Amino acid sequence: MKRITVHISVLLLLITMFSCKKQELKTYEGLPSVYFNETNRRLKFQGEVLTDSSVLSFSLAKVKDSVVTVITTTVSTPSSQDRTYELVIDPASTAIAGTHYDVLPKVFTIKKNTVTDTVRIKFFRTTDLQTKGVTLFFDLKPNENFSTPMIDKTINATTKQKISYIKYRYFINDIIKRPGRWLDGYLGKFSRKKLELMTTVLNVDPAYLDTSVQIGETLGYGLYMQRYLNEMRLAGKTVYEDDGTEMVMGPSAQ
Repeated sequence: MKRITVHISVLLLLITMFSCKKQELKTYEGLPSVYFNETNRRLKFQGEVLTDSSVLSFSLAKVKDSVVTVITTTVSTPSSQDRTYELVIDPASTAIAGTHYDVLPKVFTIKKNTVTDTVRIKFFRTTDLQTKGVTLFFDLKPNENFSTPMIDKTINATTKQKISYIKYRYFINDIIKRPGRWLDGYLGKFSRKKLELMTTVLNVDPAYLDTSVQIGETLGYGLYMQRYLNEMRLAGKTVYEDDGTEMVMGPSAQ
């Protein structure tokens, strides 16, 4: 029994010695990776669903153009030197540089002591967007400084829907929509031309008509606009819709 106890003690001593011995840990030797921050960031609220695409609609906006930002992030520690990364426009995009958006720089850089970069793109509200939207797709490619091992992730096992970490898509249009709180009885038949005239004459934001305007205000807008249209007709400057009919407000505003 004593001999068994001794053997066990020796065995435990050897195990302890080996477990206490420092061992070299292998570190990752590959290039740092880069991805689109919007596809893999901290959630802003519980239940938020991240996406690899955005819709930019000028439909109910008063602005003539819009500036958006695309943030790229690296999985790495900050470097003491600037590091360029490869961001390219997917040839499947239909937006035209210089027409629908500003021409982008040829070089993109993660500045020293940082792990992110912000790319600003200015989109223009061109008339062709009123009838047909365009797309602008960005792709991240590996280069001498960064790899792209994070490609995509399945976010719905049933539909097999995936989110891409290295492709981000913008869908741009100016296809008009009828504001959510538009009332025909006060404002008449909806048209783009009437909405644009109202925003000019009344100095009202189209988005306000979509979500916030009250019924009493809507009636007031209808009465004011009908009075304006009547005055224009009496001055020999009748306002017509694009189909050639005279512009009028709703029956309750007559």
